[in-house]
Amino acid sequence: MPTIRAASSLAAQDVNFYKSVDANISDEIDKRGERLLTITNDLLRTTSSSSNDVEQLQFGKDHITSEASWRPVGNIIDSIFEKIDFTFDQLNKNNGSSSTNEKQYLEDGGNDSVPHDSNQKISKPQRNFKIPVDNSEEEPFKPRISTKPNSLQPWNSINKLVNPEPVFEDSIELIDPPYYAHPYEYEIDNQPYPDSILEKTEPIPPKDWSTTEATWVETTEDLNKMIDILSKSTEIAVDLEHHDYRSYYGIVSLMQISNREQDWIIDTIALRDDLMRLNEVFTNPNIVKVFHGAFMDIIWLQRDLGLYIVSLFDTYHASRQLGFAKFSLQYLLDTFAHFRTSKKYQLADWRIRPLPKAMMAYARSDTHFLLYIFDQLRNKLIDADKLSQVLFDSRQVAKRRFEYTKFRPVSNNLTNKVSCPIMASNPKEPWSSIMYQYNVPSFKKPVIEVLYNWRDLVARQEDESVRYIMPNQLLVTLASIEAPVDVNKILNAPSYVSEAVRLNAREIAVLIDKTLKESEQNDWAIVDKYNNQTLDQSMTQPIDIEFVNDAFDNLINEASYMVDKISFMTDDSSVFTPKSSNSQTSTYEYNEKDVKRHNFSDISQKRLVNTWNKLCSLSQSVTIPGELLEIEIEEEVEPENDELTESAELEVEEPKPKTGQQVLFSKDKDINPDELITLRKNNKNKNKNRKQLSQEDEPSIDYANADKILIDSTKKQDRKKKRSFDPNANPDAGPRAAKKKKNMTAGRTSTFKMKYGKGNKK
Repeated sequence: MPTIRAASSLAAQDVNFYKSVDANISDEIDKRGERLLTITNDLLRTTSSSSNDVEQLQFGKDHITSEASWRPVGNIIDSIFEKIDFTFDQLNKNNGSSSTNEKQYLEDGGNDSVPHDSNQKISKPQRNFKIPVDNSEEEPFKPRISTKPNSLQPWNSINKLVNPEPVFEDSIELIDPPYYAHPYEYEIDNQPYPDSILEKTEPIPPKDWSTTEATWVETTEDLNKMIDILSKSTEIAVDLEHHDYRSYYGIVSLMQISNREQDWIIDTIALRDDLMRLNEVFTNPNIVKVFHGAFMDIIWLQRDLGLYIVSLFDTYHASRQLGFAKFSLQYLLDTFAHFRTSKKYQLADWRIRPLPKAMMAYARSDTHFLLYIFDQLRNKLIDADKLSQVLFDSRQVAKRRFEYTKFRPVSNNLTNKVSCPIMASNPKEPWSSIMYQYNVPSFKKPVIEVLYNWRDLVARQEDESVRYIMPNQLLVTLASIEAPVDVNKILNAPSYVSEAVRLNAREIAVLIDKTLKESEQNDWAIVDKYNNQTLDQSMTQPIDIEFVNDAFDNLINEASYMVDKISFMTDDSSVFTPKSSNSQTSTYEYNEKDVKRHNFSDISQKRLVNTWNKLCSLSQSVTIPGELLEIEIEEEVEPENDELTESAELEVEEPKPKTGQQVLFSKDKDINPDELITLRKNNKNKNKNRKQLSQEDEPSIDYANADKILIDSTKKQDRKKKRSFDPNANPDAGPRAAKKKKNMTAGRTSTFKMKYGKGNKK
């Protein structure tokens, strides 16, 4: 502990700074560091099983700054700690401690135990399958079996395409796509478990780990021998090793089976098309099949191998019912079998052949102790009266079936029983989970969707996983590239660029650029649509010209009585009658004192001018709401007083309506409301005309004697606005800098930037 504290304290200091200050300190630190590194290399050579192959650490910051340089040290230290624990257990055993508490450890296989890198070039086993892998999903998944051993229902009676009936959820009708039913669903529900599982028995310890080995099965002869032995067992333990990085659906790479006497490890890649005979054992209800966490094992078995499980016992559900602190298999091995395994093989590539010895031991440990754990869990469940619930949960797991994503059910009654390659929360938009996880703005949705679909299509064609073609982080990075997009932007993306993306960089660049342009056009289309809707709402409905003409004719007919009374509007009026030589040109007015003569030509000319001005000042607008006709007459010029009011012969006095007053004209006294005509007068520009008249009365300006505004500069200086005094201002401060322009708000579309961005005055 003091050593660790001293090392931590030293690491917290700026060692490089002190080395640069004092050369003596720098030399001393280098000597001590080189000595410690020598001790570390000696430790690596001493503790490694093959010291010749151990890579020695070199001194200098250029050699020890990466994580990969220190990984061998960490592995060696972990191995030392495990050996220390093993030594203490042996010491306790020699001192008389109970053998049941003895801990066993998974062997350290040396360098061959290091799992292969998933990126390592390994020949894809799919190319050698007798039945090629089909990722098209043109039809629902059809079970691979052709016979059905241990059946209660014959295979021919259920080997049919099922068309589900419509169901209603929240008052919405849902229709699931067609599917093939689970071949053994009826048997799983109705076949009883053997009576031996319902009784408490003394747990049977497994065979000694260090003195037994697993049998490798890779031929049909070895497979048949194993099946003959398993058929005589009452309980077997089963586990699978799966690989899903270099395959679209995934591949079952290994199967481990153990009974009370022996362990088998089956090469499921070599025997992929020959393992359906195992259904004779797996569907036998008198043989209990013990799995741990069979949630996905059930799916992989039927998808790749055509195998189904009847009489399943899942130790994961047993752990949950018993309320353990952890539910992992490693916890069960450590607690009930006193065996400690390692986690470093969980992500190993199980496709490699031949399989390293350490990986063989790891695979064997998953089932070698599982029946012994099953015995203890069963007794605890019987004591707690929870065995029936575990058997029920195990039946539900065994009834799960595999289905293609395209035929994924939508109703809740089938969703929980089906597993698909892509189990997205939103089946219609599976890419939405990526947008939520990486906080992608909504306007990037078209690019995310296009890249997601491209990745899925290429993964199907190449039979690779989507994360091998394009990891999610790379997908989000490519979606954030701004237009224009070219190959260099794709290849220089900040995230790791996968091999598939590098090979298809040109296609991806064209795809992203095209999507951005279409998205921009769609944005403008939405803007134009909104503007058109606004314009349509603001515009009135067009008026039919023929209807307006008919309305005007009706107006003339309704106002004919007024036209008759105003003599100058008739054909006999001298105002509108062409001047002839015989027409009367003057009139006389007699009174007691004298006789006044009026020249008719002058009066007629005045009347023509006055009438013409009034006609020009009128603006008519007609609106017809339904059958009601309303005519608005806006009078812009104040009518002038007519000088002919004194003439009794030519003037017909009518009461003049006030401004804004409505006057109804009709030939008949009874007014028809359907043919009502409203005339309105509105003197909007009355005040304006008065202002114009008042301006005309003002005296003209004498420009010769006026002040010289342009020459006199004193008045211009007097009108200059003085700067206000700021008492809190700093007298030494210089002029203020120009205001900073606000940055563009993050998350705007390209359309927004082009319309309102820098340099655009739109």
